[in-house]
Amino acid sequence: MGHSTSVVVGADSRDALLPDRIVVPRPRAENWRGRMELYKEVAERTKPDLVYAISGTEEFDVLRFLSCARVVHFFSLEQHEYLNILHCLRQLGPFNEARTANTPDVLDELRSNGSFHSLRLLAPYRISKEFFSAPEANSLRDSRRGDAIDICFVGRLEAFQKRAHWLPQIISSCAQSGRRFAWHIYGDGPVGESLREAMRNNREVANVQFHGWLEAGALARRLPMHDLLFMCSRWEGLPIAMVEAMLCGQACVVPAIPAGMTYLLSRGGGWLYEATSPQACAAALIAATADRNLLQQRRQEAQRIARELFAMEKTERDLNALENALRRLQFNGRVLSINRARKFRNVPLRVAVRRRILNLTRALRLRRDLL
Repeated sequence: MGHSTSVVVGADSRDALLPDRIVVPRPRAENWRGRMELYKEVAERTKPDLVYAISGTEEFDVLRFLSCARVVHFFSLEQHEYLNILHCLRQLGPFNEARTANTPDVLDELRSNGSFHSLRLLAPYRISKEFFSAPEANSLRDSRRGDAIDICFVGRLEAFQKRAHWLPQIISSCAQSGRRFAWHIYGDGPVGESLREAMRNNREVANVQFHGWLEAGALARRLPMHDLLFMCSRWEGLPIAMVEAMLCGQACVVPAIPAGMTYLLSRGGGWLYEATSPQACAAALIAATADRNLLQQRRQEAQRIARELFAMEKTERDLNALENALRRLQFNGRVLSINRARKFRNVPLRVAVRRRILNLTRALRLRRDLL
């Protein structure tokens, strides 16, 4: 209350991509130090009392060079060959006064991996009110009647994080099990058209509907019609789509990733599995739907858990507590000079070297095959 906010974002273009954003342009020729100088200049132009970095390693990096209170938000504990969140955290060291996350389990991990004292605060999602108006789960369509089990996939249709390109194989394997499934895919993205083409050309996956992106009210009306939310992501924190689905009485079949999803389902409401391949994903779905009485029970659990943890009144209290704590933050005096700092690394050096060797090996093999 009574404060103004500026949103500074990076971009691959000199032109702003979104309205009401201050965009740090990406010049054609640049080096890391020059990029950080530009990012620092743009951020300081807003005369901030506090900087809150919520996404992106450049945004994490520039915190080391700013002389004001700094907060960094962790959506997930993402770890793969291109980004390792805990490695980033170790480099941030003392150059932030507070760390926030959406769920307590991520805060616990930040506590155990932080060598410097930073305030740790919960920053819960504020879910659209439409999802709290869903019918009671015990009154929803009961899949025990013998009709097809309705499964939905909600998210950006891309291959690296969401692994949406696995869907044709997963859906085909489920169909071959002899059990009846109906699939509903919400969202779109880079592999959207190839997925639709795969469904058109395969009789085994005919029972699939693509709904595109829906606004909150329309999605809240549709989700209670489905039995399960399915995800096969490489990494996640706590997807908003998962909370929305649980509020609408959907059980969840999601990867056992050490972040928000695992935290939520530790109380019930679904199944965790190791998403190592399309076949593993299909096996998890087939196992989760074997007992329809249990499936109905998990749907009721999911709705109860989500309503307890994400109640609008509780969320408002938590967010007010977060704002009050951030208002009291004081700059700790620790700041680096860009000219003397080491370059920020997204992953440990050994991982970056291994990735480069593998990329070079693939390029050489491709060149050999083309000759």
